[in-house]
Amino acid sequence: MIRTLIALFILALAAFPAHAQDLDRTTDPVWLDSLYHSGIEFGQFLDEADARRERWVRNYGEGELRNDLLDRVDAVQGQWHLLAVAIAGCSDSVSTIPYLAHLVGYSDRISMRVVHSDHGRPIMEAHRTPDGRAATPTVLVLNDAFEPVGVFVERPAELQAWAQGEGSDLSSREFVQAKYAWYDADAGKQTIGTILDIIENASK
Repeated sequence: MIRTLIALFILALAAFPAHAQDLDRTTDPVWLDSLYHSGIEFGQFLDEADARRERWVRNYGEGELRNDLLDRVDAVQGQWHLLAVAIAGCSDSVSTIPYLAHLVGYSDRISMRVVHSDHGRPIMEAHRTPDGRAATPTVLVLNDAFEPVGVFVERPAELQAWAQGEGSDLSSREFVQAKYAWYDADAGKQTIGTILDIIENASK
């Protein structure tokens, strides 16, 4: 019995460094640089999107950078990279990533690559939602050295608060309909605003 317990303890110790290494790499600029460059640009992602395609095309086609955000975008200094973990079938990804594509299309100081959740899973696991889920989209903001400076997880804070509050009492169908209505009215303003908040705070 004692020998069995000792053996189990040794196995647990042996496994710990590997787990710790998985967590540590999500802040490792070398690994993040590699993951970022393994991703694809939004145009290719859009071409390959095979779920919620009509909404992907519509949100990108009708989306544009709102005038009340232009001054903030023009004031961005330095170079920044958005590492977006997203999947085509995600209702939050389709409601946020197309607007971020317009942001990076407008600014030559901000770029974005999209990676599938299969590859970006460590990023999702390291940055969970307030209720503890690993979710898409998870957008890690990196500086010019590929060091993480902040993260956008799943949806804007106002919508997230609603989802965890009164939205939690709705049926799945009602929830998605109400969520889409919020996103349509917001037209990417709070998503882009959150990313700009992160960049501006990291620039201070």
